[in-house]
Amino acid sequence: MKKSVLNFLLCIAIGNATFAQVTPPVRNKPVKTTTKNTVVVTPPAKSTVVVTPTSTNPVVVTPPSKKTETTIKLEDITEWLCPQTLVRGDREFDGHGPRVKCNVTLGLQNNGTEIWAKIYFEAKETVHDWSTTTATWNVKVYTTPYGKKIQKISSDVFSKTDFISPPAGAQFLIPGSDLKKSLDVFFDGQVISSAVLAAHGLPFDATPAIAAGLVKTYISGNTVIRTPALEGRAVKYFHIVGDTGGDDISNDDNCNDDTRIEKIEFFPMEVVMVNVG
Repeated sequence: MKKSVLNFLLCIAIGNATFAQVTPPVRNKPVKTTTKNTVVVTPPAKSTVVVTPTSTNPVVVTPPSKKTETTIKLEDITEWLCPQTLVRGDREFDGHGPRVKCNVTLGLQNNGTEIWAKIYFEAKETVHDWSTTTATWNVKVYTTPYGKKIQKISSDVFSKTDFISPPAGAQFLIPGSDLKKSLDVFFDGQVISSAVLAAHGLPFDATPAIAAGLVKTYISGNTVIRTPALEGRAVKYFHIVGDTGGDDISNDDNCNDDTRIEKIEFFPMEVVMVNVG
């Protein structure tokens, strides 16, 4: 009986095996490529700049003005300038100096179309009661041609002198005398700068005899002293009356026979000139 049951079960198992479907595993086929280890570089996209006008009005580009460096001649100051302010003492120097200090500063005015000179002057007696006068003036010395203006001054714009005036009518710097000593007394130990000497065409180490040629006196109603600047190449010569035969400090608008500036001469000036408009 047991043997018959086993045979029956065996027949069923064999029958099921007959009807079982076996699905073989799927094999992935390799993908064939046409290149081997090929690096593909993709170029970046070209950038395109698109300019979009902000308005319909055309843009006008104005070229810069042409700059020209040129030499100009300033107008010498020939109008007499006499101080009237009495700072101290009386109006008489009485042959005691005076010690004279004068400086000039040049500057542009009226939008670069004019050059003006600001002049400071002081005369002071060298002994008690120290009579003193001072004054300041502004004088126009140049106007540009029509359609031009000065953008920059390239030359010196300042000069000064400082000396002790000899008594009215006195002679000094006499040929054959001790010129070095005379210059030391006149400039009170100061010396003319090498730059000023060069501007006058003299060597920087000019001897006193040569430098003394820059200083002279002449008569124009009173004794006028012509002296170079000690510093600065704006002014070529100061022409100044120090001591006179009577009262020296003026008390009116008549500068005759008074301490005064007789004349101021200028060196040629280098400027940068441009067109206007």
